[in-house]
Amino acid sequence: MSYYITTDATCDFPQQLIGFENFEIIPMSYTIGDTEYGFDKKLTNQEFYDLVRNGAMPTTSLITTYTASEFFRPILQAGNDILHICFSSGLSSTYQNVLIAVEELKKEFPERKIYMLDSKCASSGEGLLVYYALKARDNGMSIEDNYNETLDRKDHICHYFTPNDLYHLMRGGRVSKTAAIAGTILQIKPILYANVDGKLSSIDKVKGRKKALVELVHYMQSKMIAEENEIVFISHADCLEEAEFVKEKIIEKTGITNIVIEYIGPVIGSHTGQGTVALFFIGKDKIEPTDALLKK
Repeated sequence: MSYYITTDATCDFPQQLIGFENFEIIPMSYTIGDTEYGFDKKLTNQEFYDLVRNGAMPTTSLITTYTASEFFRPILQAGNDILHICFSSGLSSTYQNVLIAVEELKKEFPERKIYMLDSKCASSGEGLLVYYALKARDNGMSIEDNYNETLDRKDHICHYFTPNDLYHLMRGGRVSKTAAIAGTILQIKPILYANVDGKLSSIDKVKGRKKALVELVHYMQSKMIAEENEIVFISHADCLEEAEFVKEKIIEKTGITNIVIEYIGPVIGSHTGQGTVALFFIGKDKIEPTDALLKK
């Protein structure tokens, strides 16, 4: 444990696994109305989603260069090296801000090693990448080897998710009003994934919530590398029963039983709205599945 592993609050790291030593998460802020949360003032996940369910439209802020510097400096001053795994640059400019801080700190602490990695991941996909890096470190892997292994693994962390609240996505400017109204009336549910650039793309639209949840597992079956999935993460935006349904389907279809369910935290939840279910696992690649793959 000669070095710290750090990440940011977008990782939605499972609380039941939070006991790793030398592991820190940079907090991030979000604003509801005139109130900023995430640092001194916080909401529980339940409180946050209750507000969203009642029409609140939270906004989020980037990690600033100053915040990152103030976060890393005490760790470095204590004589520790750092491997930082950052939120996808395809979804946020946080990566660029933190990178500036890291480059400045390398000059301030030339004797320390600071490795920074663009995860190209989000939510518990980022958390899953962090989990494997923590396990590797605690099993004795050097910071250099861990950085290289994590760099390779990021291209195999698959993200598949389905949002439920199309009106929230509409208010946030992510779908049109027409699409939100039509989708809600017809019960059309989009299925999305994170691509190799760490950006979100739509794969399909299916009719009915339960079918959309089943399709998440279908995509997992088409992509997963069974022997490498020591653990699978599911995250949810205050819809535990549906996350449990996906878990049961994974066990039924794949035999994998080590499945951890966690809330989508307020930072990511500010963009997804209530009702999103997301699935994260190790797959062959992050390229969009083809019809041929899905028919196998």
